[in-house]
Amino acid sequence: MANHIVRLDHLRDFRAQALSNIVWAYATAQISHPELFEKVANHIVKLDHLREFKPQELSNIVWAYASAGVSHPKLFEKMAHHIVGLDHLREFNPQAISNIVWAYATAQVSHPELFQQIGEHIVQLDHLRDFRPQALSNIVWAYATAEVNHPQFFEKIANHIVQLDHLGDFNSQELSNTLWAYATAGVNHLQLFAKLANHIAGLDHLRDFRPQALSNTAWAYATAQVSHPKLFEKMVIHITGLDHLRDFDPQAISNIVWAYATLGIVDKQLFSSFVPVAAKLIDNYNNQDLANIAWAYAVADVDALTLFNDHFTNECREKEGGFQTEALRQLHQWHLWQMKEKSRNGLPEELQDRCYKAFISQEPSPSKLQDDVVDQLSSIGLKPKEEILMDSGYRIDAIVEVNGKTIGVEVDGPSHFIGKSKSPTGSTILKRRQVPSIDGIELVSVPYWEWDNLGKSQAKKQDYLRQLLNL
Repeated sequence: MANHIVRLDHLRDFRAQALSNIVWAYATAQISHPELFEKVANHIVKLDHLREFKPQELSNIVWAYASAGVSHPKLFEKMAHHIVGLDHLREFNPQAISNIVWAYATAQVSHPELFQQIGEHIVQLDHLRDFRPQALSNIVWAYATAEVNHPQFFEKIANHIVQLDHLGDFNSQELSNTLWAYATAGVNHLQLFAKLANHIAGLDHLRDFRPQALSNTAWAYATAQVSHPKLFEKMVIHITGLDHLRDFDPQAISNIVWAYATLGIVDKQLFSSFVPVAAKLIDNYNNQDLANIAWAYAVADVDALTLFNDHFTNECREKEGGFQTEALRQLHQWHLWQMKEKSRNGLPEELQDRCYKAFISQEPSPSKLQDDVVDQLSSIGLKPKEEILMDSGYRIDAIVEVNGKTIGVEVDGPSHFIGKSKSPTGSTILKRRQVPSIDGIELVSVPYWEWDNLGKSQAKKQDYLRQLLNL
């Protein structure tokens, strides 16, 4: 049938529903026929208007092209222009809305006006009870993938999910995609993250979670800086209890160990269990994967001799040109772990130099909190030196001499802890371990909440520092 349609002189006798059904059928059946899709798209693009196309037909068509992986920018532009020009979207049901935004995100076709109009439509709805979990998940995934900023839209959907009696209708993919979307969009809706975490942690098992779903879930909580020990313990029990980890691809492994390290959750069994399969995939990692895995194991301080060997360093050397600044900084910390803490081979000298320069390249920017602590250190008779660059490459907020002993004072602001908790991030943990080990000086911490509790009393602040430094 497809060949017959392609050979026709024109498609003027095909109604909108017929065109929609044809491409939907081929996409659903996963039958590839580029010429058919091209023929139908060119016909639609040449139409004077799309008023004969019902919402369901519009959504099915763009869904079909995205699902079939057929790129046709002019078709997507024509469809979007038509939808944006409508007075309202009340005739578009939740599934149609979901299919449309999913299609544009999947086809990587940017159309901010379309997403803005659909977002406004959703925000103005009285309720979202007609939106099934798949529709909700696909919609927020699409907005995050398309990098569309619409806070009210994300808030509306999150509030709806939070108010649901239960999440039993959400499957593992829908849960993980929703979490991924909010983390990717930078929307930290703590109630949403708590609701989904409590649900997942309360499940009898995680057998329905594929490696990518586990990876997206862990990555989302780490990226959003939301700690939920019971959830991460649940995932550890599931992963370490599997017969094998061969189904975990490089990105899944990288994201999972990075997430645990970022949140400062060091489970030796989890990290050790990934070593054999991670070692076999060395040739398949991209630059960010290599850096994430290296940094994560440095934070966890878990031996992985079969993973971090000449093969690993050679892979880093071959991919040297593709490392971004943050990845180079991660590799520097891994190099310190290998060379200085473990007395093993680290990075090749040229790459090592690049990593060190990247690590020290960030200009220090003392906070008001740090300035206050330094002022009080001076007030108790010490002579603090600020932002001192150590041999390791780390910078110390302030260094003081106490009874002939050099002590580093770290002013730990909110960014050094997970969300609003008092649990240090993986970066904070790593610095607290590596500076004393490598640079040979004691570190003491001034957590922001302890300092804030002292109020404006200089006497209390000075007494606090005297006790901290054993003066």
